[in-house]
Amino acid sequence: MDFIVYYARLPESQKREATKFFNSLDKDGDGKITVEDFMGWVKQRGFKSINKYETIFKELDKHENGTLDFDEVLMLFYLYKSGRFVFCDGCGAFIKGNYFTCLKCFNAGKSAEGCDLCCSCYRDDNFQHRDDHATFVDTHALLISIWRQNKPSASAAGFNFYSNPFFFL
Repeated sequence: MDFIVYYARLPESQKREATKFFNSLDKDGDGKITVEDFMGWVKQRGFKSINKYETIFKELDKHENGTLDFDEVLMLFYLYKSGRFVFCDGCGAFIKGNYFTCLKCFNAGKSAEGCDLCCSCYRDDNFQHRDDHATFVDTHALLISIWRQNKPSASAAGFNFYSNPFFFL
């Protein structure tokens, strides 16, 4: 995802929030976030599996210069605001795109408890999960299912998701 486009479409209040977020990470004000700055933020938030977040830092560092600039931090801002820090429960990798989740766990509100799999682990059966939880769905199918269940009524027909794609943030 091009997070510059994401940023361009944000309301001004969220643009200010993204800038404030970046500045809170930029401890010395040089316009660059070091891995130490980033890991301090991770620890401050109480995220578990700290070593997994070092992998995220490397993923965010598109310029591969060991620091994050504002554009690269936009991806972090999006992931943080959307709750999109998902790791594969098979191999432990950070999941950047589509993934599979256990439908029973998701419906029970337990989607973050050992039920999320990258496409490779799902395909290769590289996971252990409850035998009575055999139905896994990909995130796109899950989203479509939720949308169909919550389809806007005729009175809400004026709402256009495509004109406000950040409605859920």
